[in-house]
Amino acid sequence: MIKARIRIRVTSRAMAESIVQSIEPDNIGMGGLKIEPRVSAENAYFTITHSGKIETFISTLDDVLRCIQAARSTLHGIVKDKTS
Repeated sequence: MIKARIRIRVTSRAMAESIVQSIEPDNIGMGGLKIEPRVSAENAYFTITHSGKIETFISTLDDVLRCIQAARSTLHGIVKDKTS
């Protein structure tokens, strides 16, 4: 089994929850893949485990990181617009 842990620092619990929700569609129907999210006041955590090929795991991890980055950028843009 292959495992990765990701921690994303954020400015609020609401932002952490939004980032976790942005990953939920990727956590459906892939045999051998499990994404376990967790939220705290200043972080969004993901534990990703996979029981298949390492190539598939790396590809999935790359997709998850892109989704997180897109969600984070969007949320920061929204916060910036609200404060302007």
